[in-house]
Amino acid sequence: MKKTILILALFFFAACKKDNIILAPQPETPSTIQTVTTSLATAATPAGACNVKDQGAKGDGITDDTKAIRNALLYARAHGMANIYLPDGSYMIGETGNGGGIIKLVDGVGMIGNGPATCHIKLTGSRYNPNSIFYQDYAGTPSIANITIQGIDFNGNLALQKFDAAYQFCHALSINNGKNIEVKNCKFQSFRGDGLLFGDCFETKLNLHLVSNVSVHDSEFFNIYREGTMFCAVNGAFFYNNNVHGDGYLVGGVDIERHSVNETVLNVSVYNNIFNFADGYGPVERGGLKVRYRRAVTMGFFYSGYTNGVADSLSGHHKIYNNKIYQGQIDCWGMLNISISGNCFTNTYENITGTQFLTAPAINIADPSNTKGLIKVSVDNNVIKSAMGNGIMFNNYTQTQANTNVISGTPADAIAILNTSGYFYGNNITDAGSVLKPAAGILVSGNSSGLEITTNQTANTTAGKLRTMDYVVKIVSANNGKVAPKITNNKGHNMLTGIVSVYWLQATLAQLLNNIAS
Repeated sequence: MKKTILILALFFFAACKKDNIILAPQPETPSTIQTVTTSLATAATPAGACNVKDQGAKGDGITDDTKAIRNALLYARAHGMANIYLPDGSYMIGETGNGGGIIKLVDGVGMIGNGPATCHIKLTGSRYNPNSIFYQDYAGTPSIANITIQGIDFNGNLALQKFDAAYQFCHALSINNGKNIEVKNCKFQSFRGDGLLFGDCFETKLNLHLVSNVSVHDSEFFNIYREGTMFCAVNGAFFYNNNVHGDGYLVGGVDIERHSVNETVLNVSVYNNIFNFADGYGPVERGGLKVRYRRAVTMGFFYSGYTNGVADSLSGHHKIYNNKIYQGQIDCWGMLNISISGNCFTNTYENITGTQFLTAPAINIADPSNTKGLIKVSVDNNVIKSAMGNGIMFNNYTQTQANTNVISGTPADAIAILNTSGYFYGNNITDAGSVLKPAAGILVSGNSSGLEITTNQTANTTAGKLRTMDYVVKIVSANNGKVAPKITNNKGHNMLTGIVSVYWLQATLAQLLNNIAS
């Protein structure tokens, strides 16, 4: 009996191996996504898909396959097929298209390749200000829905094109209005624009265009000039398990951006990604010195801003968490209801003087125009090792919090609180400042009504004249808030000067209790 069971087990294992059945799949990570393939690599045309070669595509790296891909999309739509299929090869896009792009996306029809290592869609070279490859023609197709794009390398062939200095509109895919869009296991490289653009800009009517339920995951972004992915006029999007690196990123790896009061930009989650800007440089168009340091994730409301300078409910509710960031920052400009948590930063020093679109703090929560009503930004459980500037900065926000962050080696104050109120608890800070310019663990400036700073710990790990941190908490200006700040139960080890420094004109304003040296 035992012998029979053993023989059957061996037979089952051999059958599984023969049929390429994986009994216990392992999770993919951003470092492996570019080599991932699927069972399509050895399969015929998937069920419910139109093979582009049946429409005349060659995929030989020479022939212009633009028309064949366009025809395949239209054929699939006409025959109720959910996808077009691109067998292994290099499909050249030779047409120039129009200002919108070259190939119109088709509602309900996605694109499938065997994987970005073997399936390539590439712009031909020698173009001047090239258009995007795929786009939604929203005049003819008002909405795009139920599309999956997977297993394809999209290449803008940037090195062989010519551009005006201000040109930045050659995207891989541009979708302005629709829902249920998934992009997975793809590569986007060498575009003088965005890898992916979702939403529209400068709407004339509220939510004239809106993209919802977007998912971008397990993909690679390399050498993208403007943004790896831009979410604009979006409500509900997920960006996860991606690898963003290389040259470029004029604005950021991921840009969550509202341009006008007629747009909605809500509920975007960015998590479990790698943003590695240590292997490339920002574009020269940023001005100043050429540096690696760039914005990994940027959230903002730009241009004319909110009506009457009062924040509304259409910007925010974003979650940025568990990302690994090298030579980069996360910033939030004028958005509210934001959670930034569990991210790890590793930044070495670079001189960014004169470089546009950059600020020194690893996490920068700011307001460019004195907006009223900016509330509820939480920055918790991040690990920040940054030699660029502050670890965390808040400016002109209320109802904020920064709790249990671990911050080390910042050349400026580890946490800067400017005209901001909230709760700052349990942060662990070491070695902020420098010998020539000592800094505090937490700096407070301006009106901060009801601010509470409690149970934080700071320490110099150096001794004597090599110590760089002067105070645990330092108040450096007048505070005209209605409720005095509370500074309690904070500890400082081996501090250069003391534990708490109050502003000399308001020496008794702050409520101080049980702040001790350890």
